[in-house]
Amino acid sequence: MTTVDRKVAELRHKLAGIGADFARWRAETEPGRPLRKHHTQVVRLTDRLGGMVGRIDGELDTVVAGGGDDVLRECRRLQLRMLEVHRLWDFYRAKLNLRYVEWYRPFLTAVDEFAWLCYAPAAAGSDREAPLVHLSGEFSPFTHLRETPFAVEDVPDALNTADFLGVVTKLPIPVIGLPWYQLVHLPDAPVIAHEVGHAVERDFGLLGTVRAVTRPVFRTMPEARRDAWDTWLPEVFADLYGVLAAGPAFASTLADLLVVDDARMAAELTGPVQVHPPAAVRLALAATALAETGFPATPVACGPFEDDVAPMTGALLAGPYPGLGDRPLREVIAFTAAQQANAVTAADGLVDHQRPETSDVRCLIAAARLAFDRRPALFAPPPPGEVNAQDLVLDKVAKAVGDGSRADHGDDVPAADDRAAGVRLYDLIDEMIAKGSR
Repeated sequence: MTTVDRKVAELRHKLAGIGADFARWRAETEPGRPLRKHHTQVVRLTDRLGGMVGRIDGELDTVVAGGGDDVLRECRRLQLRMLEVHRLWDFYRAKLNLRYVEWYRPFLTAVDEFAWLCYAPAAAGSDREAPLVHLSGEFSPFTHLRETPFAVEDVPDALNTADFLGVVTKLPIPVIGLPWYQLVHLPDAPVIAHEVGHAVERDFGLLGTVRAVTRPVFRTMPEARRDAWDTWLPEVFADLYGVLAAGPAFASTLADLLVVDDARMAAELTGPVQVHPPAAVRLALAATALAETGFPATPVACGPFEDDVAPMTGALLAGPYPGLGDRPLREVIAFTAAQQANAVTAADGLVDHQRPETSDVRCLIAAARLAFDRRPALFAPPPPGEVNAQDLVLDKVAKAVGDGSRADHGDDVPAADDRAAGVRLYDLIDEMIAKGSR
């Protein structure tokens, strides 16, 4: 057997190994298995990446049939493309792996389900997949790939970090990172709804609509304020989505996340424009959205932006959004008065160390926040053999979620479509690497 024969056999074995790995992960999404709630996510990812694998296999056949002096060089190129498949898959695989750590699983089950329930109303009738939640070293929750320290290994003739992240955005599953310390502090979970809002805005192409519906409000502002609000629009939309998804619990969580001293809060209002609005503006928006949706709220002063908050909130809640079926945002998702009542009842029970009765996971997450606001000590680490309020909520979520896969929420995507998209992704990677090598 020649060197070329051995190299070709090696590549065929490695290609087959990718398919075998995909099959094992898909088997882990069957009912009763640890990844049962991630069935469509894993299937779509492996179909999409499987399209890349099929393209590599076809190119290897062509290389072998052509023979010549370039076979080994082409084999090296194809092996690097296999590496890209593994690196893209590992971006998700490493996050799915966390579900196999027994003491992480209850928390991740709860936040996955909460993210799903916040995303599903927007995704109804579409082929979009809910975000995958994972744990990270960031200070606060974030949605890839807006602001992330993620970096890939430096491999010659492979994708650099910027291009790799660009390719990840072409895959069908967004991801949400949570700080590791949230594992033991479920009351922070409502802020996940903000990150889901970012995923909804991006996945359904809403930024153009967001700008269009706020244009009449912009016309009433001086240029400096208009430029500031234009910069903030994605964050403003995400905050309002959070209020609609989790109600008063979201506003409370946001307030704790943004807490700063009065001097800094005042300085933010007159300082340079950042990606995120000043804390006072965000809290004013949340309070206004609560009032607009029927909940009591105390107005928040926000200096020069105060007169803009109500019309901006009203415009964004009203829409309508063609990407969401021409509906107002407040009709896409809402935290109803009945849900708030259930959350309050569940919080009352937690204060009395009772397991919640509601099975609505959005209410359960809200209840954790409301109970923490009333009595933070409920969430202190319990003595050995005892449980705290977080344990009570997570136990109830586990029972509510059950052992089956999630019900279908929209249109099935034929595997052939995802595989075809994977072929296009392969071509994009080739172009990126060729451009980077020049």
